[in-house]
Order: sequence, then structure tokens, then C-alpha cells
Amino acid sequence: MTSRTEVGICLMRTENLSASEAAPKPVPNDQVKEDEAMAQQPRELAAMESAQQFFGAELRHWRLLRKMSLNRLGAVSHDSGSLICKIEKAQRRPTRDFAQRMDEALETGGVLERMWVDMNAQAPQSDSTISLVADEPNTPWVGCDAFDPVSEWLDETVPVFATGESHRRVGNADIEVMWSMCDVFSNADHHLGGGYARATLTRFLDDVVGPALRGSYDSRTAPELYAVAARLCDLSGFMCFDSARQGLGQKYFRQALRLAKAGGNAALGAHILTDMSMQAHYLSRKKEALWFGAAAVRAAEQSGSPSSTARCNAVLARAHALNGDMTAGAQAMLEAERRLNRARPDDEPDWIRFFTDRQLSAEFMYVAHDGRRAVDVQRRAPVVLADSAGMERRQVLAAATLAASYLPDSDEAATGQSVEVEQACRVLLDTMRVARGLTSARGIELINIVRRRLAPYADLAIVQQVEDEFRSTVALVG
Repeated sequence: MTSRTEVGICLMRTENLSASEAAPKPVPNDQVKEDEAMAQQPRELAAMESAQQFFGAELRHWRLLRKMSLNRLGAVSHDSGSLICKIEKAQRRPTRDFAQRMDEALETGGVLERMWVDMNAQAPQSDSTISLVADEPNTPWVGCDAFDPVSEWLDETVPVFATGESHRRVGNADIEVMWSMCDVFSNADHHLGGGYARATLTRFLDDVVGPALRGSYDSRTAPELYAVAARLCDLSGFMCFDSARQGLGQKYFRQALRLAKAGGNAALGAHILTDMSMQAHYLSRKKEALWFGAAAVRAAEQSGSPSSTARCNAVLARAHALNGDMTAGAQAMLEAERRLNRARPDDEPDWIRFFTDRQLSAEFMYVAHDGRRAVDVQRRAPVVLADSAGMERRQVLAAATLAASYLPDSDEAATGQSVEVEQACRVLLDTMRVARGLTSARGIELINIVRRRLAPYADLAIVQQVEDEFRSTVALVG
């Protein structure tokens, strides 16, 4: 049996990611109308799980900074826009010649070729012959037109799993070990992001959880086994989402939802639907974010878990804000606050106890960000940052959100929002060392968004300091 210590040691085997970058040059805003929306919504093109994904994220960063569409860049470098897109998504490995062409076309000063030289080999893949969820990294994320998890959850059919295929007998001791592993993987994810332990969790699911589901167990054991398997699949889905494997993450979420339904666990089903709403929100899929979020609230209300209902309402508020309905967002946040005040942590499931007043404050900040209320972001963020010690990912997400609030995006520029470049840089500089080793695509892309918004001020010494610090800490290149 694998001990928690052994798994902890395994989780420490992370790879060093390398990059370097010359000072960016502002350019006229007369290109790439088709990329303007994408520049604000990075979605699954961002990546940090491996050096190859980091290369794709940095290539995309420079392309957006130079305001070039995929086809425009391809025309300059004599590559197809499709090839560039695949390399940005880490679906194809770049060659050295490709990196050189991109450096020349984007005027990076040799950044991408140096990254190519420093790239590490991909992490070894699991040799497990049976996967609980097939690891297909190029699987696309699909919307409700192709896949509706809400309907699957509400359908009266209960999923059935192929028990008795192996001679393994599953008992309480097995389930206790699996729940302990939930804590290990959840802590790793909360600290350094989805890429930190994703491969290890995949191996655990395939080598331990999958065989257990195919083993023999009685009717009293089944609900607990399904619940812990659902929780582990949900964690894997969230790690994929956080490390830019959106389609694969969706597949894990779907499997997690099936397992939660088989176990009759409404609180866990609500939690999974909320994670799916967060993913849809990140992908700027407004309809799905609302649909999943509202379904999560309904499931949570049936579960009897106030903390679950609070979290579901908070994430639903973000979906409302994304849709421009701040009134509905405010109502959902008030309901989240009201439900959380009723919660008794000792009576709540272990996996929802992280949702405290501190996390609710962070959700208030994110709703303000989605509603483009910079003053509210700046009012909430210091409290969130003060309570994020030891939680590197949350610290980076909060700091980058705060930094972005001082810099208008392209739509806000015409509204007269004040620009506080130095304040934005100071916030970003304070979080750079925290971001070192972070394997959260969301966190790194938020930093990159601020870097791109700082590009028009590249001549300022403090902006150059941000770029130097990024190279020497986050990108790990001197």
C-alpha cells in the first residue's frame, strides 16, 4: 500500500520550466480584429504544465503583444496559421527552425529559440493498461449542444459500473486510503496548481481507483467508494482545467458526476457542477457557466450542506457578472454569505471545508473583476492577499487580478479609467517570487495579461523591472 509520505515525495518531482524575453515594443493597433476578443480571453491556449506548453503560452503572448492574427503571423514567417495554433496549444512540438522564424517575425530578441534549447522532455506517461478516463490531451472542450451534464445529472437513470470483473475485495480500509489521498492531491493543487500533481493523480486513478471500481464490494461500501472515486476524478478534472487541458478536464468532470450520481451524493454532485461552471466561465462560455451554476445551486439546496450551497451561489454570481447582470450577481453573493453563516464546519464534508469567509472574500473580488468594478477589486484584494499565505496559486490569482484593475483593457480605455502603472507593477513584482514553480495556466496567463497591458509603457524603468523579474523568477531564465 502506498503511504502518504511516498506520494508526497512523488509529488515533489516537478520539472523546471525555462524562458527569456526581451523588452516588448508597443505597436499600432491596426491589426488582428479577429484576435481582440481572444486576447482578453486566453482560455485553453494558456499553459504551464510542461516546458512545451510554456513555449506555446509564450509564443501566444508575443503574438498578441504584436497584435498579429495566426494567419498574419503565418504569412510573415511562411508557416500555416493552423500549425502556429497547434504549437500554441501544445498539440505539436516546435522545431528549432520554427522557433527562429517566430523570433524573427515577432522581434522577440531570441526568446523562443532560447526556450526551445532549454525545453525538457515530456514527463513519462503512465504504463497502466486500463485508464479510468482515456488521457487524450487534444480532446476539445464541448458546449451544451454536444454534451449536457445537467440533463445527465437530472436523468432518473443511475449509472452502473462493472463490478466483479476482478477478484479484488474492497473494504473500508481501501476507502480510507483513497480519502487520505484526496487531501494530499487537493493540497498540492491548492498550493502550486493543476500541473504539479496531475500525472501522479492520473496514475493513482488508473492503478488503484479503477481496479477498485471493477472489484467486489457490498451495497454498504458502494456509496462511499463511488463518492471517493468521484472526488478524485473531480480533482483530476480541476487539475486539467487549471493546467490548460480543457477537453480532458471535462471528461474527468463527466466521470466524476456519474460516480457522484451512482453514490446518491447530491453535495458532491453540486460541487462538481460548480467546478464545471468555473471552467465554462474561464472559457467565456456564458450560457454553460450559467446553466451549470444554476444546476449546482439546485443540487446543493437538496444536499443539506450550507457550505456547498454558499460556494455554488458564489460561482453562480461570477457567471451572472460575466453575462453583465450585476444585480443577479449581487443577489447570488448575498445568498452565498447567508448560507455560509449557517454552516457548521464539523458537519460539512471534508472537501468543502476550504470554503470559508476568506474564500468568500476572494469570490467577492472576482465578481467585482468580472463586473469591471476596479475600485471594488482594490478594496477586496488586500484582505484576500493577507489571508493567502502558503496558498501560492490563490495569492498569484488575487495579485494579478488586483494589478489588472489598475490598467484598462482595450474596451475600458475609452471610459477614462485612471491608469496607475507603477501601482500595477508593484503588485506584480510582489507576486513574482510566489509564482516561481507555479503550474497553474490560469495564474500564469493572468500575469501575462498584465504584462501585455503594460506593453505601451515599456520605456518606464519599473515596467522593465517587471520583465526582468519575470525572466529571472517565473520563467527561470537568467
